[in-house]
Amino acid sequence: MNRMFALAGRTGKELLRDPVTLVFGVGLPLFLLILMSVIQNNVSVEIFAIGQLAPGMAAFSLSFVSMFAAILLAKDKSTSFLLRVFASPALPREYILGYALPMLPIGAAQCAVCFLTAFCFGLAPSWNILLAMLVLLPTAALYIAFGLLFGVLLTDKQAAPVNSILVNVAALLGGTWFDLTLIGGTFEKICNLLPFVHATESARAALAGNYAAILPHLAWVFGWAALLFVAAVLLFKKKMREN
Repeated sequence: MNRMFALAGRTGKELLRDPVTLVFGVGLPLFLLILMSVIQNNVSVEIFAIGQLAPGMAAFSLSFVSMFAAILLAKDKSTSFLLRVFASPALPREYILGYALPMLPIGAAQCAVCFLTAFCFGLAPSWNILLAMLVLLPTAALYIAFGLLFGVLLTDKQAAPVNSILVNVAALLGGTWFDLTLIGGTFEKICNLLPFVHATESARAALAGNYAAILPHLAWVFGWAALLFVAAVLLFKKKMREN
């Protein structure tokens, strides 16, 4: 346990040494939220209702956490750091959790910034905002798991491009910009098998006070996050044996 927290502390310091990436991860979703809200304020038809857009953008912003995790782990693989770490008696899951834990506060900060900005565009203060942020923690874990899996599998040069694809997939298949039921058919069915739309809809349900709808969506998010974490741990264990 102490080894895990020691690695988590080191991971947190490494993240703070790259403020440009952190600012980009928080700034781009924030820019898109402001842009969509400005567009909405200048058209007569309701396209981007702030009650739908804010939780959707908060969920989408968490996809950038995967990039932080993947790049950091992939960089460590390319140096002697992980070789020294592998020499310690820590378990693979302790390593993975050591990388994952510092990412959660970043995800929480991203969500908080999105909701605070949404106040400027008409989002009414509500206790449900805190519930939505709590509901988004499993989504943060989901994207952290994606990032760690990519970090184990990819090199430091491959991690960023692949995660860029994930960010775009999360935006398109997560229903951030539009209602997936408008397309329907096979496309909607595929989206419902993936975790992205469930992450978005769980946050929207929490913000709207539709409590009964939260758990069915969260079940998908939890399931995917668990599978990805298990895969990351197993592959990390394999990497340890190879080294």
